[in-house]
Amino acid sequence: MANRNDEYYDKFTKEVFETIKSLNNDDRGEFIVQTYENLFQRLKEADTSSGAGISVDMAKLREDLGNIRGIGGQRLDEIMAVIEKHLKLAQPEKPAEENK
Repeated sequence: MANRNDEYYDKFTKEVFETIKSLNNDDRGEFIVQTYENLFQRLKEADTSSGAGISVDMAKLREDLGNIRGIGGQRLDEIMAVIEKHLKLAQPEKPAEENK
């Protein structure tokens, strides 16, 4: 939820709400997707520029996924392997000098 001091909160006026409300389902869905993608891109750029990385507690993630009804141990192992693979791909490789 937006904070009242947030610039996005100030820009979300009654007129914007009425415009969104008047859209048909397809246009509203497209609006939501575009808004999500724009926000994701802005957050990604802000994260990159700040130099901060994302931290994931893999044990807690595994526990939370394991609590989802219908996910058994074998499926959980497969899901965790995919997540770990993608997290490793997203991390920059260290230069050869550091590996010595």
